[in-house]
Order: sequence, then structure tokens, then C-alpha cells
Amino acid sequence: MSTPPVVPQDESVPPLPAGIPLHPAGSPAAAHTAGRRALPNLLIIAVALAVGVLGGTGAIPLDRNGLLRFALGMVVGLNLHIVAYWLLGPLSGVATVWTSLGVGRWLGHTTRRGRLVVFRLLPLIPFIACQVIVGRPGLRRRMWACAAATLLAEAVASAALVAAGGPAASVGWGLAAVTLLVLAAQPGRVTSPAWRLFRLPFGDNDQALAEWVHDPATLAAARAACAGRIDLARAALDAAPAAPGDASPRRLAMEASLALCEGRCDAAARTAAELRERSHAPELRRGALQLYACAVADGIAAGHWRAADAMPYFDAALAALRAESKAAALRGTDLAAMEALFRGRPQQAVKLATLAAANAATVHVRARALLTLAAAHTAAGHPELSRAPRARAAALSPTLHTTR
Repeated sequence: MSTPPVVPQDESVPPLPAGIPLHPAGSPAAAHTAGRRALPNLLIIAVALAVGVLGGTGAIPLDRNGLLRFALGMVVGLNLHIVAYWLLGPLSGVATVWTSLGVGRWLGHTTRRGRLVVFRLLPLIPFIACQVIVGRPGLRRRMWACAAATLLAEAVASAALVAAGGPAASVGWGLAAVTLLVLAAQPGRVTSPAWRLFRLPFGDNDQALAEWVHDPATLAAARAACAGRIDLARAALDAAPAAPGDASPRRLAMEASLALCEGRCDAAARTAAELRERSHAPELRRGALQLYACAVADGIAAGHWRAADAMPYFDAALAALRAESKAAALRGTDLAAMEALFRGRPQQAVKLATLAAANAATVHVRARALLTLAAAHTAAGHPELSRAPRARAAALSPTLHTTR
């Protein structure tokens, strides 16, 4: 048996025996991560202060109805922002991979024009679109214009409601508050509204954008994989092969994801390691590390690697993920359930896998979580309970390779 490939070291941090870069507590990277985690708390405080100031000046009544209208304005503003970006997407150089109607637990799904549409429990946010950047002439100008147009539409709507006075004013102030919050969130992240507006037009940002851009084949593969059609995703990539050594970061990410879905754990781990080395944006590096951890987990589950040999790699990958971003470390994966399963806690694995399946973003992610749920039931001594989730996984994604 082979051992998982070592993820390249970050030169700024000491190596771990398993070869996974992990920023220790107190390092600059850890402090930077703590700063990112503190930002949402600061934004919440800012909203509370804004409500207090507006209430003190009489702009909004600080009673139940006034606060409810303010909250309604925030919900309306968030949805306006999402819809505006979706409508302007074809003009701004982005494309939709999948959409979600509602938020929360998975209710069902369909496919429209080759794109996944998921139905969820709560209509708090009626519509969410997963959009990715595609190569278009004048991409920087297009992205800036879309962000500016969206901000202008939100500002005009807010001003009109506030100017109308009465109950509408509270809604308008809520819309204005969420507009400012969205604009202030993650200003350093490439593709965020603040980055598009204030940083994209200046300096050399072509390299920063390049690692986010999807070529047509990668976009087609992403849409097919999200809908559970691993065979169609592979056909899309094979129809337009990248030259050796010239694969873009997004193509590498798609290759790693497909290798994982096809049961080629070693190829998935090696491609994910290469992707992490070539990526610069923290979000993309974290995604590469998630793929690496999933590949190692699948290799252990399939018996491709001995648990005694591969577990240090898996543990170090999870430690690195949690050090980089505690809130989002394992989000969107069944890694927490796999960890519990490897640690001999099958009942906990059942709960975590159930949660992962209920909140999965796409069909193939949900199918993987259901397979983990089946394995957890078997490990818990209830093999009869594993048949239903395994059958649902097969129905969702018939060409997904099963390693559980």
C-alpha cells in the first residue's frame, strides 16, 4: 500500500510529521484568521449601534413593529443584492453553476438546462445562485460595472423608501444597513463587492482574477458534477484537455473533485496538493485542503491506504483547516462525520452525516454524505439502516464511485 502524497510545505511555518502546513496559535497567519473571524461580530455590533442611533434620532421607532420593519428591510436588501448579481451575471463575466430556492434543509432538486436547482425548507432567502467567473473580454470592467450598478440600485431603493417616510422609512433604513454590511464584508477577498468596487480598477489584478476563472470545459464539468452526473463532467473535461502543465487552478480543482468522485483517491490527493501549492486566495487554498482531506478519508475507507499510515495525514489536514478558519473549516463536506467514524464514534458520525446530507449544497456532495451515513449505520451495528441512504445516494448520482 502507498501513503498519501505530502501537501507542499508553507515556508513560513514549521513542518508537521504528516507534511500538512499548519499555522500554530500565535503565528501571524493565525492572528490574521482570528481577525477574519472577528469581522462578523464587529458587523453585528455596527448594526446594533446603527439601530440605536436611528432610534435615538427618531428615524425608526424602537418598538416591535419598527424593528420588524427594519429587519424586513434587511431581508429585502439581501435578496435584492443576490437577484441583481444574478440578473447582471451574463453581462459581468460570471456564470451560474447551480441555484437554490430557499435556505436550510434539503427538500428536493431538479435539473433545468443542465443546471442543478435545489429546493430547501426556509423561504427566508427565496433565491441563491452559485456563480463563478468565466473568461470574457473586458472582464475587469464588466465586473466593476456590475458591482457599481448593484450598489446604485440598492442605494436608490433605500433612499426612495426613507424619503417616503412612515412605515416605509424603517424598511428603507434596514435595506441601507444590509447594503453597507455586504459592502464592508471581506473587503480583501477577490470577487467580493468591496474588492470589485475599490480594488479591481487599480493595480495589476489580472493574476488575482486568473485563479478564479473557469474555462468553458471546466464550467460545463462543474454544472454536470453538481447535478450528480460524474460521467458527463468527465466527458466535458476530456473533450477539451488542457496542455500538460498548463491546467488552470480551477481546472485542477475540477480534476481533483472528479477524481474523488471516480474513486481515484491517490490522483485526487496529489492534484489537490498541487492545487493548494498553486493557489493564493485563502478560500481557494482552503478548498484544496478540503479536497485533500476528503481524498485521504476515501482512501482509508476504501482500504487503499492503511489507517495507521494515512490517519496522520488526515488529522493534520483537519487541524490545518480548523486553524485557518474555524467557522468554515469543514462546511459543505462530510469530513466531520468521517472523523467521528475513524475515531470509533459511529453514533456521532450518524448525526454529523445526517446533518451534512441535509445541508449539502449539491447533489454529489449530498450523495457522498449519504454514503457516509450508510457506513456510520453499519459501524453502529445497524446495517439494515444503511440500505436506505445507500439507495438514495445511488439514485442521486448513479455514476458516483462508492468507497463506503
